[in-house]
Amino acid sequence: MKKIYLVAALILATVLRLSAQQVDPLKQTITADVDNRGDAHFTLSMSYNTSQWDNFKSNYGSNALDLLKRQEERALPGYYMQNWDYKEDPTSHSWSLSFDALGLARIDDNGNWVIDLDQKKPDVTKISDRNYALTNTMTNYGVIVQQIMKINLPAGAKNVVQDKDAFGKAIFTYEMTPGGGAAHFLFIIVGVLLIAASVLTYLKPDLLKFGQRQRVKPFTVVTAQQAPAAVTPITPEPPANPNIEKQA
Repeated sequence: MKKIYLVAALILATVLRLSAQQVDPLKQTITADVDNRGDAHFTLSMSYNTSQWDNFKSNYGSNALDLLKRQEERALPGYYMQNWDYKEDPTSHSWSLSFDALGLARIDDNGNWVIDLDQKKPDVTKISDRNYALTNTMTNYGVIVQQIMKINLPAGAKNVVQDKDAFGKAIFTYEMTPGGGAAHFLFIIVGVLLIAASVLTYLKPDLLKFGQRQRVKPFTVVTAQQAPAAVTPITPEPPANPNIEKQA
């Protein structure tokens, strides 16, 4: 799984090639708004001085959206990215790129949500219980880049902890019910009903069988019981006529 800090990797690599002689630092801001499904809405923005802006426009021209989009897709191949939007402001020598990255946060074996930072001992500032800022300053090709990343966790997040994984890299873990409180309550009801049905089946195994014996399937022909054979009455023979013998 690619980590969150790779979002700006390829953009910075390209920007640093624009000019190795500039002394003014490049300023980059990354904001990640995470929702209760673990998806994130990213907003990246950068500002330049006049000469840096001219270099940027000469390299990206009118294809800035396509080029930046391609770089982000290469940097984050593990995420499905959509809803791209690019804006630039020539007056302030800045641009912004926004998109959605599905599945940024994952659920671990303990049922906690986890966001990987891919950094060891980052400089993290806690703004509130669900809002954090990470600052980083890097130098490459003689250009200083000041990067600020803001992570805004969903409103339902609680017990947020800045921890580290097995490799010593920083992660954020927090607790949250997927889908919000209403879905959590529905899950509890369904679970209770399933448990009750299991207990009833265990204690009364013949209950379902009784219902099956009494059930008649549709279009089932019920054979009527055969009536007993009628008894033919025996007609008694008439008594012998005594006058016959006398006549004989």
